[in-house]
Amino acid sequence: MSKKGAKRQQKARERKVAKRKARQSSAPSAPQSDRGWLRRAVDWSLHEVLITKTWREPGEIIQVLVSRRSPQGQVAAGVFLVDLGCLGVKNAYGRVFNTQGEYASELRNEVSARQEMIDADLDLAAKIIREGVAYARELGFRPNRDIRDARLVLGDADPDACDEEIPLGKDGKPLFVSGPYDNVDRIMDKLTRKLGPDGFHYMIGIGGTDEVILDEVDGR
Repeated sequence: MSKKGAKRQQKARERKVAKRKARQSSAPSAPQSDRGWLRRAVDWSLHEVLITKTWREPGEIIQVLVSRRSPQGQVAAGVFLVDLGCLGVKNAYGRVFNTQGEYASELRNEVSARQEMIDADLDLAAKIIREGVAYARELGFRPNRDIRDARLVLGDADPDACDEEIPLGKDGKPLFVSGPYDNVDRIMDKLTRKLGPDGFHYMIGIGGTDEVILDEVDGR
């Protein structure tokens, strides 16, 4: 091989190394949920917005998934479990994935397996989250603390630009539907002190079955 050919190969290798380093420097560093990367994602293109199909039903506990994609292919996602009946944002987290495939296999598919999801407008997603949090705060419940990271992906969403009415509670009263990790006694006590024993509806699971105790309004 001539000296010129060797030099060309060397330069080609150097260019490949430089490109590889550039990709690595632009990729998220561990931990992937680092708030700094989620803040950068505000400027990324909107990838998709998904919400639970039955979100309009009174008192639903729904999922909201908002994701953004970087020019390099990373995906930043915020997930919210929103109780529109009473408790607001029960769970939330934000995470940055290195590829769209990783995002789909590790998050999107899991979310879709739990509930049927539909495409939604970003402003609607932001309004659902905002209204759910505000309603819960009126009752004395705070959102999950990880909402601070998750809602970074909402970026420039404008809830006020959405004309959809968000269904809160049921029949004009809060509706508490107990979940497996809820402190039922604490929640019931807080609602009773705030609203009185007849001021809210509730559905409480018993034992390891799907049985529920319904209040008088729901037909006990």
